[in-house]
Amino acid sequence: MADPSPLTSWNIRTHLADARIKQNLTPKRLAGILGISEQTVRNWEKSATIPTYAEMIGIGKELGMGEEISQFLANIARDKLSLNLENVPRYNALGLAKAELHYGSIWKYESNLVPGILQIREYDKQVLQPTEGMTDEETEFGADFKQERQEEIKLRSDPYRMSIIMGATCLYDLKVMGAAARREQIEAIREWNSLPNWEIRVMNGPSNLGNPFDVYVPGKSKTAGPPFAYVEIHDRSWCIEELERVEGYHERIKRNWTRSTYLEEFLDAERNRLA
Repeated sequence: MADPSPLTSWNIRTHLADARIKQNLTPKRLAGILGISEQTVRNWEKSATIPTYAEMIGIGKELGMGEEISQFLANIARDKLSLNLENVPRYNALGLAKAELHYGSIWKYESNLVPGILQIREYDKQVLQPTEGMTDEETEFGADFKQERQEEIKLRSDPYRMSIIMGATCLYDLKVMGAAARREQIEAIREWNSLPNWEIRVMNGPSNLGNPFDVYVPGKSKTAGPPFAYVEIHDRSWCIEELERVEGYHERIKRNWTRSTYLEEFLDAERNRLA
C-alpha cells in the first residue's frame, strides 16, 4: 500500500503538534496520557510513522481537536493512500486553513468571488448563499469557519507574506449587497491590505490567470510543508504537489502580479462605481 503524499503527511504531523502545543503538553506528557512511548509521539510529529485510525480518534479527544478534524486525520491514517486531499472537498479547506498558519509565502488568485479569507459574514449571506444555493445552516457553517481562519491568521507572529490578486469582478459584483454591507466588505479588504505582511492587488484587464488558484511556498518557515498549488474548477478542487507544476503556477501569478493594480489605486479610481 502506498504512503500518504508529503502534503498529507504534513497535515497529520502539523495538526498533531499544533493541538499538543495548544494544550501546553510536551511530547513526554502526551505520551503518558496516551500510554505510549515519547518516541512514538515524536515519530508522529516528524512523519516517521503515522497513528492508526483508533489512535487518531483517541488523540483527537485528548487534545480537544473536535470531531471533524479528528475524523479527517483518522481517515488519512486508515487509508494510508497517496491521496492529496481532493477526494473530499472539505479536506482541502481544512488543509488550506492549516497551511495559512505555517507557510512563509502564500499567493492567492480569485477571479469572481472575494477570497474566503477576506469575506465578512454578510458576504456569505448576501452573495454566496443565493449564488451557490446554500441553506441557512450551510451559510452559517461556512461563515463560522472563515471567521475562525481569520482570527487564527491574525495571531501569526512569525514572518510570512500574503499576496492576493482579485479580479475586478470580485469588487464590481459587491453591488448585489446592501450599501452598508458593501462598505463593510470593502473596509474589511482594506484592513487586511494594511497589514505589514499583506498586499492585495486587482486584475482589471486581460490576463492568463484562468481559474482560481493558490500557491503555498515554504519560504523561511521551519514548520511549513512541501510547496503545493491549490486549484479549483467547476466540479473539483485539488492540491497539486508535483514540483514542476507548482512552479508553473507560481511563475504565472508572479508574472501577472506586476500587471495588476494596487488595491487603493483601484478603489480610488472606481470609488463612484463601488459606492
